[in-house]
Amino acid sequence: MFLALSCRPVISCEIDVSDYVGYSIIFSGTVTGFINDDGQEEDSFEGCEHGRVLIVDYNKSVVCSEYSYAYAYHPYFVILANDYSWVACIDDDMYDIRKN
Repeated sequence: MFLALSCRPVISCEIDVSDYVGYSIIFSGTVTGFINDDGQEEDSFEGCEHGRVLIVDYNKSVVCSEYSYAYAYHPYFVILANDYSWVACIDDDMYDIRKN
């Protein structure tokens, strides 16, 4: 079973909901950049590296908890959370994240 999560018509995330029983949608927005290894702000999404800070909606941030490469310019994303963890769906790929 797949579910398209939508808060606005342009924000969606296709996931297998059976993997996320007990999670709640806590935020949706746009990844507007990340902080590179030199501490400089980049304005794209280049996947996750453990500890990489992702900038969200220009004024919020989350931190990656895993490695996975992808590229997109300002992709929409959805954060799901339970009592123990946060995951982000970015361009239909799932990433483990945490609060910054």
